[in-house]
Amino acid sequence: MVAVGHLIGYTAGTIDLKKVLGTFLGDTQFKQLALISGFALLFTNGITSWAVTERVLIAGRESDEKSGDIFRIVRQIIRTTLHLPPRIQSICWAQFWAWIGWFPFLFYSSTWVGETYFRFDASHDVKESKDALGDIGRIGSMALVVFSMVTFAGAFLLPFLVKSPDEEGFTPRPPSSIAGIVTTITKHRPDLLTAWFFGHFIFAGAMILAPFAASFRFATVLVAFCGM
Repeated sequence: MVAVGHLIGYTAGTIDLKKVLGTFLGDTQFKQLALISGFALLFTNGITSWAVTERVLIAGRESDEKSGDIFRIVRQIIRTTLHLPPRIQSICWAQFWAWIGWFPFLFYSSTWVGETYFRFDASHDVKESKDALGDIGRIGSMALVVFSMVTFAGAFLLPFLVKSPDEEGFTPRPPSSIAGIVTTITKHRPDLLTAWFFGHFIFAGAMILAPFAASFRFATVLVAFCGM
């Protein structure tokens, strides 16, 4: 569902909204996209608020009754953070450093692809465009559309290619005609930890190669790899 939302949102970014909608929602592409995303957020959250009924939680423990002490809550968070089990702590550190890498990608990848296009590929007429910033945004959004397509495909394919923890005690019994192929694939399927590691490895490789991008096509390929 997230991948479908990405596809719709990034595709909207590739369209010249000023030509389609005029100045009804604003006089720039960015203003119109901001309003559209705001309306979408209000609409989806409104549906959730209307459709979901939460169960009332009645605190019965003494520790819950003291939960109003803000200093106690902060102390508990700090104490829990400092005394995490080693395996959970390793995961948290990996995610912390990974998100430092993902932050510039999420905020600046479309601008980077668009600026790479203007620096290395755009003709003189394109560079003299009156809406250069909008052109950069639309070209960058096209790269994110490719990124979302890879993410969308991965959302469906990876669960079949990665071994689930629930399969430890499961013995597959495929039809005899394809039993050999299924057995071979099952034997070499990576587990979640291995897949997670290779995901970080692919992202790190794409970021290392980013300074060497000398065309927007290569930049788009690197963005697409990040979708994996």
